[in-house]
Amino acid sequence: MPVPPITSQDRSRGVRRVQRVGAYGLLRSADGAVLLVRASRRSDFAGHWFLPGGGVRHGEDPQETVVREVAEETGIGLEVAGLRGVEADVLDIPHRGVRLHTVRLLYDLRPHPGSRWLDEAVGVAADVLASALRPETDGTSDAAALVPEAECARLPLMPFVSRALGLPETEPVAVPPARPVARAETSGEDVAAAGDTGLVDGTHAEPPEAAAAAGEPAPVAAPRVQRSAAYALVTDQGRVLLTRLAHAEGVWTLPGGGIRFGEQPVDAAIREVHEEAGLPLTVGELIDVDSRHFTGHAPDGVLEDFHGIRVLYRGEVPAGSVPRVVEIGGTTDAVEWVRLDRLSGLPLTALAAKALRHLPAQA
Repeated sequence: MPVPPITSQDRSRGVRRVQRVGAYGLLRSADGAVLLVRASRRSDFAGHWFLPGGGVRHGEDPQETVVREVAEETGIGLEVAGLRGVEADVLDIPHRGVRLHTVRLLYDLRPHPGSRWLDEAVGVAADVLASALRPETDGTSDAAALVPEAECARLPLMPFVSRALGLPETEPVAVPPARPVARAETSGEDVAAAGDTGLVDGTHAEPPEAAAAAGEPAPVAAPRVQRSAAYALVTDQGRVLLTRLAHAEGVWTLPGGGIRFGEQPVDAAIREVHEEAGLPLTVGELIDVDSRHFTGHAPDGVLEDFHGIRVLYRGEVPAGSVPRVVEIGGTTDAVEWVRLDRLSGLPLTALAAKALRHLPAQA
């Protein structure tokens, strides 16, 4: 899926910039029809058609998000078959005074094994699945349908849906909803404005009710921060490019960091590798999206209830490149090519340890 440039601009003073992460699913029937949902009059984009999905709740794994949202919007249970793509867009919502930057995670969906709408011979049986659809009754969508591929181009599609289906895009215009949903739908109540904070010492976050159930005092509430970020797994002749966290006593991680407001994830990875390693990155395949939720202290000492959603790409830099830290005073104080046989002795972040499992036998 091609990554579009972000061209929308702030149109007036006082516009509040909000960043959120959404997870969406693509399901096609055996005859090529696409599962779509229509935005209701409670939505800012009433009448436009979306892929089923929605905002990632704080602490929620994006794959859980898309399964939950599909069930809410269509009444059917599906499972994630794989990660299809990641991109971002910016939409202006003037009546809310919001400029919304959404990092969109797109997954392929499939029926659960044994589902009655799964024909083992041909795939998803369109007629059976269509008869099982049950749209929301009082939410931000009001219809769910399997739309034949030839008809999709005649519908008012949201731009990210058009891109996913390889169709021409049109810019949607936000209108005030007839009866708005809760503020969190577009206000970023469950997300943080784009920033480069990150936690270094946390444990897995537990909700206050979990402590109460165990007879323990509830922890002091920490401000919630949901942060999207992009990282690169770069190898060269049996070595991997790693950066050392300046605030974490010798812990190493992959080059990367927070996606800035209005930035595409691939561009964030390119920028971060330049800042942390001084190297020009060529972004390769999308490897994974990692989700981690814990409470701990950010580099500035502030306690945060932190949810990190990290996009991981494979990347390349020019052969023989010598890395150096460009951004002085940032979160990285060293960068090195590390031989794979040295990795077992290095303290690594959870993200780096997980990413290294994707290395081929001969990197």
